Amino acid sequence: MLAEISRGERIVGGNNSKFGSWPWQVSVRRTSFFGFSSTHRCGGALLNELWVITAGHCVEDLLVSQIRMRMGEFDFSSVQEPYPFVERGVNKKIVHPKYNFFTYEYDLALVRLEEPITFQPNIAPICLPAMDESLIGQNGTVTGWGRLSEGGTLPSMLQQVTVPIVSNDKCKDMFLKAGRHEYIPDIFMCAGFEEGGRDSCQGDSGGPLQIRGRDGKYFLGGIISWGIGCAEANLPGVCTRISKFTSWILENVT
Repeated sequence: MLAEISRGERIVGGNNSKFGSWPWQVSVRRTSFFGFSSTHRCGGALLNELWVITAGHCVEDLLVSQIRMRMGEFDFSSVQEPYPFVERGVNKKIVHPKYNFFTYEYDLALVRLEEPITFQPNIAPICLPAMDESLIGQNGTVTGWGRLSEGGTLPSMLQQVTVPIVSNDKCKDMFLKAGRHEYIPDIFMCAGFEEGGRDSCQGDSGGPLQIRGRDGKYFLGGIISWGIGCAEANLPGVCTRISKFTSWILENVT
């Protein structure tokens, strides 16, 4: 049986993060039918006081009125946190014009908050990467509220896991070892262990793969896009490579 492709959603082997460690992490949410509540759908990352970046597949099928963004969230089950989360409606979404539902190329979207957010210790933006920095061999951290195992339970606390970034050729080879021919163009970036065990999973997609730069600040290396199963050997997680889209992002959010 073919492994399920977790394309419509998408941390295994990680651990609970600490409150405020990843202040740009966003919960991309869908409103209920009557709009009284919202449920977590995907991750996202805060770029500035007005814009969130996420995966195209996370919002492409939703009306702007159905999308809500929650910033500063940590534990879905707790109402007593050091600083509260802030939830906002949105008034604009820009799915990348070349987004391809079948290949998951250009799987990016920018979403504008209805009103600007005020930064606080648990709400702050992430930096963008240099235009074309090679990240092969570096470690990235993936964060999200996705499933803890394939088809498994959802955590209430934001999870984190560190994964190595592999070259696209190595990525193709890994998939081949697992018996799959996958198309991995330059705009994709793969991260994961040959032996598996640590990965993003359903519910994480749209969220950030963040890398600590030489200056000690984190920048956005990738946006989690798709994977086959979760944390299986030779099936790395695949992100949209943000360095290929820095200029597109800046054109739209500044």
